[in-house]
Amino acid sequence: MGTRQKITLILSGLFLVFFISMIIIVSLSFRNFGIESAQKRAMLTAEVVKSGLTSHMVNGIMDKRLYFLNHIENIENISALWVARAPTVIKQYGEGFNNEIARDKIDKKVLASGKTEQEIIETAVKSTIRMTIPYKASSFGDTNCMSCHDAKEGEVLGAISMVIDISDIRGSSFTTVGYTALLALLIMAAVLLVVNKFLKPYINIFYSIRDVMMAAYSGNYSKRVDGGELEESKSVANMLNSLLEKLQKVFDEIDKKVYIFVQNKNKEVSHDPLVNINDTIDKLSEIYKFKQTIEHDEKLEDIYDRLAYVFKTKFKLSDFTIIEADALSGIKKVVYSVNGCHCDLADGECRADRINSIVDSTIFDETCSKFHKPNLEYLCLPFSISNELNLIISVVTQDKEESLRVRKLAGLIEDYIATARPAIVSKKLMQILNKMARVDQLTGMFNRKYLDEFAETAIPQALRSNIPYGVLMIDIDFFKMINDTYGHDVGDEAIRVVSRVIKESIRSSDIAVRFGGEEFIVLLHNCDKAYIKEVAEKIRTNFAKQKISAGSETFSKTLSVGAVMFPDDSDSIWKCIKYADISLYHAKEHGRNQVVCFDQSLIKDEKMKTSF
Repeated sequence: MGTRQKITLILSGLFLVFFISMIIIVSLSFRNFGIESAQKRAMLTAEVVKSGLTSHMVNGIMDKRLYFLNHIENIENISALWVARAPTVIKQYGEGFNNEIARDKIDKKVLASGKTEQEIIETAVKSTIRMTIPYKASSFGDTNCMSCHDAKEGEVLGAISMVIDISDIRGSSFTTVGYTALLALLIMAAVLLVVNKFLKPYINIFYSIRDVMMAAYSGNYSKRVDGGELEESKSVANMLNSLLEKLQKVFDEIDKKVYIFVQNKNKEVSHDPLVNINDTIDKLSEIYKFKQTIEHDEKLEDIYDRLAYVFKTKFKLSDFTIIEADALSGIKKVVYSVNGCHCDLADGECRADRINSIVDSTIFDETCSKFHKPNLEYLCLPFSISNELNLIISVVTQDKEESLRVRKLAGLIEDYIATARPAIVSKKLMQILNKMARVDQLTGMFNRKYLDEFAETAIPQALRSNIPYGVLMIDIDFFKMINDTYGHDVGDEAIRVVSRVIKESIRSSDIAVRFGGEEFIVLLHNCDKAYIKEVAEKIRTNFAKQKISAGSETFSKTLSVGAVMFPDDSDSIWKCIKYADISLYHAKEHGRNQVVCFDQSLIKDEKMKTSF
């Protein structure tokens, strides 16, 4: 039910109550007026009868009273009139005429009590009022009742009863009430019409505003308010419509401008721009906090840990791996994993990285041949960090439903990866710069700077943990002859060949350093003298087998090695390096192409024995 109908119904109800109340009040008023008029007429008639009967008695013509009473009874609206004598009068003067005796209980009650009684009788066609009025003896006034009656002061001498017809008054009241009701109905109808006409435009604009607000609440700001014909409502409608147009324009602009700050272009977009704005701002706030945090992290590993924390807590990922993919070398490196990497990356092959697209096992079974968990689903998301580096987020799930959930999160994951990209590139560049500062560019071996840092940090720890190191000093025999004969380019090639032989001959835990020129130092981790000798001989013999290219011809060279045991020969790494150099020098002096293990007898200078 509409507001206008409600107002009309309420007004109609109020008017109906007013109408019924008015009819009741008017009807009761007329009724009371008719009763009061009849009572006054009855009292007046009673006084007339009393005066007439008194006059008859004084004049001695009481036997003529019947004519008088009949005449009174014939007065208009008096249906009946009679006189009832009290026992005292009957005793003194007899019962009188037939109509002068107590006819009913009312007469007897009045004669006994001396109080006026009345009775109203109403039927569908007629209304009457019966009144019985006592006639009391009194010695005061114009006539002394005691002079004729043997009675006491105030004693009831008789009662005058009459029935008065008040039907005409009731009929008049009905007519008046009818006219009044008709007039009231006309007035009410007119009021309803006026009110309805007056309220209609305001109610219409109210409904229009309600519809517009409901549409705006649901996200539709394109609806406008209909102002109707009234100037006031038009003015209100114009103001509201102007406000709505501004809101719509502002919301649309904010939604578009804020949306470009996130990478997630596949998010579920609501038709309500306020919802989109709020959702985007929430995402931006979280991403900004993440960005602020990783900007102050010192290491690249810390950034990967932050990403993993977001994946676990925000995206509820329970099994995933973050993989670095070098775009130049093709090398894949696991930088973070929850339950270990489930992919075989030994040969560097990764389908997601190769095709630069999402690899989803729910789309096609066994999509990637490198995944060997048939009971699990997987989703690999590739992200480009720089021209040289890609990240692959490999997420493993228990079923297809979970994979679908993760796929919907791909855009959000991209937002965080994009936010972390500058920090990753910066930290990766720092790693490269640090590596370049510590790695020899010609051979790819560590350089003297790295050796200095290693000696400062790792060697004291090895000494405390009683971990031995074998120290090899290696030098190419007659290297100057290569440069002089073939040039420095061939000399550089000879250095690259010996560095490759050294790398191939040692373990991953060992350290190979280009000490300078054609000299190399190798630190063999946790070994004994026999192993030192074995590795040194391996390097020497393998290098002697190598063919060094010099244009159209090739040649072979030899090298000499000096070997020292740390900390057996000395607990100073630098002293051990010096001892290795002495051993190398001894090898060169005694024929070259050999391995010489250090012995104190090799030290000729007494000062050297006490140095360091």
